[in-house]
Amino acid sequence: MDQPKVTRTVTVANRSGIHLRAALTVFNLMRAFPAKVEIVMDRQRAMADDILQMTTLGAMPGQELILEATGPDAEAALDALALLFAAGFHEEDA
Repeated sequence: MDQPKVTRTVTVANRSGIHLRAALTVFNLMRAFPAKVEIVMDRQRAMADDILQMTTLGAMPGQELILEATGPDAEAALDALALLFAAGFHEEDA
């Protein structure tokens, strides 16, 4: 039986887009969730647990992305990831 897909739209809010440090932050966050999460930009897709795929998207500041998740904790995973995007990956905190 297929699990329902949950989606969210987010905007890249940091100054550098999804670069290696931002992708690593996403990767580390997603390790806490068993849900399968994909980041979609135009027709490109990247797994949120694959740093190289995320950086290959080339998502820049202001770019809208769609997050898609399946699994028992899909809602929680996307809630956490949406907060991380809104916070600009906490790059201004460093």
